[in-house]
Amino acid sequence: MSIHDHARPSLIEQSLLGAVVLALVAMVSLPVARSGSETFGWLPFWLLALPLSAWAVARLLRLREQRAWTRARQIGLGQMASVHVLQPIPGRTASAGPLRRAA
Repeated sequence: MSIHDHARPSLIEQSLLGAVVLALVAMVSLPVARSGSETFGWLPFWLLALPLSAWAVARLLRLREQRAWTRARQIGLGQMASVHVLQPIPGRTASAGPLRRAA
């Protein structure tokens, strides 16, 4: 994985932006899509606001991961940082200590 992999939007982000575009087209084309319904409530919320908020969260998470990746490269961990974390420490057992009983 390189830093350039984070520059492109993920498939989830692309799908959410596609849903936003379709929602905008539906709201402009269909007057019913701009109102509310008894079953679903306020339709612009479901059509536009929810995909936009999901896209914003996905983008923020991707940017946060990109910053962590950049920080790891700056301190010299490089691409094998996750592999080193998963390797056991020589001379130690896998268990953290004796099991405790629930009170």
